Amino acid sequence: MEKHSTAVDVSVEKAKETIQQYGLGLLLAANIFGAGSVYILTQAGVSFGFGLLWVMPLALAVGLTMHEMSARLAARNQPLMEYIRDVIGPTAAKPFAIGIAFIMQFWSVANYALAGAALVFLTPLSSLYVGIIVMAALGISLVELRVYSRIEGVIATLVLGIFASYLVIVANLQPSLGGVALGFVPTISADFDYLTMIIALMGTTVYYPNFFIQTSMQHEKDWEAVSRYRKDHTFGLAAVVVLSATVIIAAAMAVPDGTLTLTAPAQPLMDMIGPWVLGVFVLAVGAASFTSATGTLFAAGFMVPQSYALHTQFGDMHFRRTVHFLIGLSVALAIPILAFTEFTPVRLALLMPAVNGVIGLPITALALFAAIKRYVDPSRLEQAVFLAAVVLMFLISLVTAESLTRSIVDLL
Repeated sequence: MEKHSTAVDVSVEKAKETIQQYGLGLLLAANIFGAGSVYILTQAGVSFGFGLLWVMPLALAVGLTMHEMSARLAARNQPLMEYIRDVIGPTAAKPFAIGIAFIMQFWSVANYALAGAALVFLTPLSSLYVGIIVMAALGISLVELRVYSRIEGVIATLVLGIFASYLVIVANLQPSLGGVALGFVPTISADFDYLTMIIALMGTTVYYPNFFIQTSMQHEKDWEAVSRYRKDHTFGLAAVVVLSATVIIAAAMAVPDGTLTLTAPAQPLMDMIGPWVLGVFVLAVGAASFTSATGTLFAAGFMVPQSYALHTQFGDMHFRRTVHFLIGLSVALAIPILAFTEFTPVRLALLMPAVNGVIGLPITALALFAAIKRYVDPSRLEQAVFLAAVVLMFLISLVTAESLTRSIVDLL
C-alpha cells in the first residue's frame, strides 16, 4: 500500500533540510549571542540611543571576513588547532590549547550563572546555586546527545525562539522608522566611551571559539565547497546582527540609565507593552545564556584533543570528556565567585567577555591569517583585506584589555 506524505511530514522534512543547511551558522550565532552580548547591547542603547546601529553592518562585514578565512580551512578539512600544533610543536601545543580552553570557559562561568538566575526567576526554585547546577546538568545532557545533528537541531530551535522573542518585543514597541534609519548613518565622536563601545560591539560579533569549531566540522557537515560554509555562516552572522540591532532599539526606547540587573532591560517594557514581556525577556536571556555557555565549549572539545594529535570528531569520547570537565569547572568557579565576592550574574556577564577575548581573539586571528597563507595562497587583495581584519582584532583586544583593567581596578 502506497504511503502518502502529509503536510506535517513535508514540514518536518523542510525543517530538517533548513537546519542541515544553516544549523552550523545558527550554532555559531548561539555562541556569539550570550549573556554578555545582551547587556553590552543594552548598555549601547541606553548610552547612545540608536546612534550605534551603524556599527552592526560593519561588524557583520568584519565577521564575514574572518569567517571567510575559517571557511576556506574548513573546506580543506584543516582544523585550526592542528595548524597551530604543526607550527609551535607538540610540546607547546598542549599547554597552549589547555590554557586557551581554560580562558574560554570563563565565558561559560558568566553564562551558566545568568542561565541559573533566569531559571530561578521563572520557576519556584529559590537557590541561584542550584539553578546554576541544573543548567550545567542540562548542558552535559545536551552534549550526551552525541549525534551532532540532534544537538544542532536543539540549539537551532532555541536560537530561532530567542530571535522570534526579541522581534515580537521590538514590533510591539513600534519604533520610529526614521529614527532607526538615522541610527544606521555612521557618525564618529572623539568621546572615549563612544569609541570603546564601538569596539565592544565589534567584539561581540567576532567570536574566536567559532573558528576552532567551524574548521573542525567537515566530518559532520561533509561540505567540501567553501560556498556551503559561506552560505551557512552568513545566515548565522546576519541573524546575530539583526538580533543585536533589536536589543539596541528596545534599550534605546525603554531602558533608563542606571545599574543593569537581570530584569532591568524588560521592566520599563511592561508599561509600554504588557506584563507578559518580562517573562519572555528573561526566558530569552536564559536560553541565550545556556546555548552560548554550552556551545562555546565545543571549541575546547576539538582544541584540546587535537593538541594531543587526536583526530577528534564531534561527540566522541575525547570531545565529551573535555566539554564535561569544563562545564563542571565553570560551575565550580561560578558558585564561589558569586558567594564570596560582590559579583552578580549580570556583572559577570559584562566582565567575562573581556576576560575571554583579550588573549584568545588576537592569537586566533593571527593563526587564521598564517594558516590561510600556507594552505590557500590568497590573492594580494584578499591578503590585504584579511590582514586589515586581523589588525582590527588586535585593536579590539587592546581596547578590551584597557577596559578590563579599569573594571578590575574599580572592583578592587
